Amino acid sequence: MSEKEEKLLVRKATLNLRRKYGRTKQISIVERDAFIPIAIEKEIRESLPKRKSILASDMALRYDLRISTVKLLLKQYEEEGLIKLLDPGLKLKIYVPNS
Repeated sequence: MSEKEEKLLVRKATLNLRRKYGRTKQISIVERDAFIPIAIEKEIRESLPKRKSILASDMALRYDLRISTVKLLLKQYEEEGLIKLLDPGLKLKIYVPNS
C-alpha cells in the first residue's frame, strides 16, 4: 500500500425531499468505505493519551469515518489496554485513556 492513502468515498449524492406546500429540502448523503487508512489510524493512536474522554461519534466527525468502524476500532483498543470504559452501565460508551 502506498504511504499516501486517501479516504474512499463510496457514493455521494444529494436528495431533494418534498415538503408541504411545494417546498423542498436538500440533504446530502455521503457513504464511506468501512476501511481506516493506516495514516489516520496512526494519528488516532497517537492522540488517544492526550484526550480526556473518547466518544465514537466525536472520533467519526473529526476523522470523517463511519461510526460503526470507529466503534470497532475503540473496542480493539480496549482489548489492547490503551483505553478503558468509563462506566459500563451507561448506554453511551465513554472511554478514557489508561494511565
